[in-house]
Amino acid sequence: MNKWFVVAFVLGGIVLAERHAAAAAMETSEIRVRYDRHELGSPAAARRLFGRIGDAALESCGASSFSLAEFKTATMASRCWRDAVDEAVRRIDNPLLTAAAREDRRSESH
Repeated sequence: MNKWFVVAFVLGGIVLAERHAAAAAMETSEIRVRYDRHELGSPAAARRLFGRIGDAALESCGASSFSLAEFKTATMASRCWRDAVDEAVRRIDNPLLTAAAREDRRSESH
């Protein structure tokens, strides 16, 4: 069985607060999402893989499964999350996964 990896390179802003002033630093993080080719064989399977990519991007951008819902929502609306997901989808280059990403974007705009 062939295993594939998606590496999401994410530019995330980390804000470090010192008293009343804040300084921003940029860092790149990498999360690997393992998948099999059969995960790209149907629209439902591609949506599940897209969900896993989104979860990895969420973690990479500073949220976790234990984060408050509001923080997760804000993270998913961030450029960090969008760029990470878009890059992973672009690297995999599969029409069903691309369609799942487009479907997700359409549901966000409604």
